Amino acid sequence: MTRYRPAPRWLVLLLALLTTPPARAEQEPDTATLLGELRSVTDYDAKAPLDVKTVRAQRRGDVTVTELTYASPKGGRVPAYLVTPPGPGPFAGLTFLHWGQGSKNEFLDEALSLARAGVVSLLVDAPHVRPAPWRGSLKGAAIYDSSLQMLVDMRRAVDLLASRPEVDARRLGFVGHSMGAMVGGALAGVEPRLRAFVLMNGVGDYSKSIREMELDNEKQLANAMSKEDFAKLVRRMAVLDGVVGVGHASPRALFFQNGRSDAWVTAAQVNTFIDAATMPKLAKVYEGGHELGDAARRDRAQWLRTHLGFGEVPAFGPPMIALPTPPELHGLLLPEWTKARPVLTIPGMEEVQVRRALTYTRAGGRDYKLDLYIPEAVSQGRVPLIVLVHGLLHPDLTPLVRDLPAFAGQARWLATQGFAVALVELGSPSTGIEKSQWLTRVADLQKRVDAALAFVRKQAATEPLDADRVCLMAMSAGGLWGLSPALSKAPPAWLRCAVAWYPLLGGPDVPRGIGPMDGLKAANAKKVPPLLVLRAGLDTPPLNAALDDFVKEARSRGAPLTLMELPEGHHGFELTDDVEDSREAMRKTALFFEEHLLP
Repeated sequence: MTRYRPAPRWLVLLLALLTTPPARAEQEPDTATLLGELRSVTDYDAKAPLDVKTVRAQRRGDVTVTELTYASPKGGRVPAYLVTPPGPGPFAGLTFLHWGQGSKNEFLDEALSLARAGVVSLLVDAPHVRPAPWRGSLKGAAIYDSSLQMLVDMRRAVDLLASRPEVDARRLGFVGHSMGAMVGGALAGVEPRLRAFVLMNGVGDYSKSIREMELDNEKQLANAMSKEDFAKLVRRMAVLDGVVGVGHASPRALFFQNGRSDAWVTAAQVNTFIDAATMPKLAKVYEGGHELGDAARRDRAQWLRTHLGFGEVPAFGPPMIALPTPPELHGLLLPEWTKARPVLTIPGMEEVQVRRALTYTRAGGRDYKLDLYIPEAVSQGRVPLIVLVHGLLHPDLTPLVRDLPAFAGQARWLATQGFAVALVELGSPSTGIEKSQWLTRVADLQKRVDAALAFVRKQAATEPLDADRVCLMAMSAGGLWGLSPALSKAPPAWLRCAVAWYPLLGGPDVPRGIGPMDGLKAANAKKVPPLLVLRAGLDTPPLNAALDDFVKEARSRGAPLTLMELPEGHHGFELTDDVEDSREAMRKTALFFEEHLLP
């Protein structure tokens, strides 16, 4: 099978369609200049001896923890732990850098767990926590020298890992927390040997924080020197900003993890870091603050496994980030979000029966297929049916929809609630890479939704399905084609309801005459089946503006519409926001289906 390589101008989520990069201040140097300077200041003699010296070695079961030091190109020595599994390898390798208040001990327990899955880890002490005479400082102008030394010392950490005979130098990654994430962001622009970066609660534009004096220690920094020296320091620190590195990280993969209640890193700083990054990337939000917790640790291991190829790391419940299971899809370069499963997990999800690859229609010389998920509750009689409608995807990705954890996981949690679920491959509405071509075939997808509904109702002759109790569930741009049966002039009586999560319901790029707003205005509001629309408060303003217009119009006409607000939700919240609000929104969606589908 051809490897999936999305062209830069294609979209994999509707969010990209509606987002434009923020304008840079005129006085700021361009990214190419900053990147050139970053690569210049982090250059070092890679042939110089590492001069590794062992302090002591301990056994933790069958895992070895070696305390060592190696020579820093910037002077002094770098204390570190090397955590190695038993056996000759070859093993994946990870470098870790702790937060500002921590040390190399922060990730030791995590490294021990990963070692049992086949990972060699190198955990490094930052300069400001090293013993004398190697200690640096993060105070005053010394912050630049220490930050630069961290970067160069992490490059030498990669040298050390790559030199180990048990390490596969083609499978190396980085994990950094807070200060470590800031350094890791810059490292992504200068260290091509690292394939995957996990950046936890980091500030990508720290020089801006210094310039704007947001925190007490930064105010003290400004007061300790002249305005000229302060300006020079800010300019030098801008070279080391994480946004500079992540903006040129491709093809290396990035995973941003952030706590929703972080008191140290603002939402604006989080967004700046993520928005600056190249694809492939994934960003997830978790309950809690700056420290993060077990859910984030679980996801780190599972995401790194998809990129570095080590063994399974034990965790409670199904993997929340994983590669597609069919062997023929292994090795595909998939967008990171497609590997994530919905954040609500329910016992029994993995035991749901699946009827695979049922052809429901043929068009344009190809078969279009769906998977049918059957709950175990079939012994109680025929079960109602939910038809799951995906959004706008890269055309090469649409044939894979049924095998991606992001969609299959959605079908499984719904099926566990007692509904049959049809996960439908609908194809792409796009005819080309130009923006004017992205939504030119919406009408074709609307016809395929109709065909899928007709097919699954016929399946009631051979499957335990109730053909008279059917609902639709559309996500993202799927709102353009997934709601069309509910907004027709004469919706069928068997179509009991429709749900739309963060849907695209209008806008200048939507073809006239076939969008949901057009259908709503032409429909008899009293005949429209009950609608549930979920609004993600942190979605793009143009998408939410169209959604708000639709809701206003529906209510003015008396259509039975329920609006569910998720004020802190992102586009794709069920995959990216691992918080209780997301799970509660999913539960309320299930209750809506129960109200309209169950006797």
